[in-house]
Amino acid sequence: MKVRYDDDIDAIYFDLVDIPSYDSDEIKDGIIIDYDKEDNIVGIEILDFQSKLKQGLTITDLPFPDSDKATASQYFNIPIAV
Repeated sequence: MKVRYDDDIDAIYFDLVDIPSYDSDEIKDGIIIDYDKEDNIVGIEILDFQSKLKQGLTITDLPFPDSDKATASQYFNIPIAV
């Protein structure tokens, strides 16, 4: 998994696999899930990330595969320096 954070727009993107996205779905305001051609999740984007953390967003609110939850959880416990 690769993680990219853009502090200019406060957005974080979790590349779960190295496969291009084919389709996307905004499951909640500012939370976008990217899918491959077979409807497997390939990425998760969160806009206004710091704000969502302050509002209580946690790792359990998102469809991370079990194999990526431990890695992703560090971004939900440690504020990203802006």
